[in-house]
Amino acid sequence: MQKILMMVDGSFAAEAGARYALALAKACGAEIELLFVAEDQSGEAMRRAEESLLHLFRQAHALGLKVRSVTEIGDPVRVMREYVAREEITLAMASVTRPEVVRRLLREIPCAILLVRVVHPGRMASPHEILVPVYSGEFEGGGLDAAADLLANLGGYWQARIVLFQLRQPLTRLFDRQRFGGETPEQAERKLHPFIVALSRRGLAPGTRVSWGRRHGPGITAEAAARRHDLIFLGTKGPQSFLRWLRAGTVDYLVRKSPCDLMLFRPAAA
Repeated sequence: MQKILMMVDGSFAAEAGARYALALAKACGAEIELLFVAEDQSGEAMRRAEESLLHLFRQAHALGLKVRSVTEIGDPVRVMREYVAREEITLAMASVTRPEVVRRLLREIPCAILLVRVVHPGRMASPHEILVPVYSGEFEGGGLDAAADLLANLGGYWQARIVLFQLRQPLTRLFDRQRFGGETPEQAERKLHPFIVALSRRGLAPGTRVSWGRRHGPGITAEAAARRHDLIFLGTKGPQSFLRWLRAGTVDYLVRKSPCDLMLFRPAAA
């Protein structure tokens, strides 16, 4: 990883999300580029750009990072897509609050992308418990090593504990509603092995947890709330698979209902 691009818009949420970009750049020794996208050339928009970038510049310099900033005007997703292609960005980041923006970014940005939903903007980004939901076929198309690299950098920087979480849907009988014919928790946990191995190679000793439930979104948020996780990190193998999962409502639900900060990672498009 060489260049991290963080898109900001002057909002408090974007500045809070940028803290994660600065921390990740520090953890992996990357350059950081701050892209402010204004939708017009009004004096107010330019003033917000100047104040926001100055604030983040100071934070970056305090961490000893190499940083530069660019201000552009237009549709934020289009501007980011063109900037990524032009400047050979390796990881693009943005703060998000709306599921429809999440869909566009995951579909249109060609490089690896990490989207951040900051639930409590007033808190400093310093997670100590990171919940990583793992679902079937997540990294069949590649990306496991990229996700493990990110988690190793984030976990190492904050000395955070990584917990791999798998929610299994039970099979039930029609009348008595007893579970039958499904995997045992032990069998399901063995499917986490490739991710465990990838993290172990990077010096992490992740915890694991398997639970039963019918809906991924509520199951993940309930786990995060009950065990007081600070951050949910959700990975995916690529845009098409991710959008199929989006249609099921899981990511939409997490963006709207997550009890803690949320990261959505998609590796570079094949």
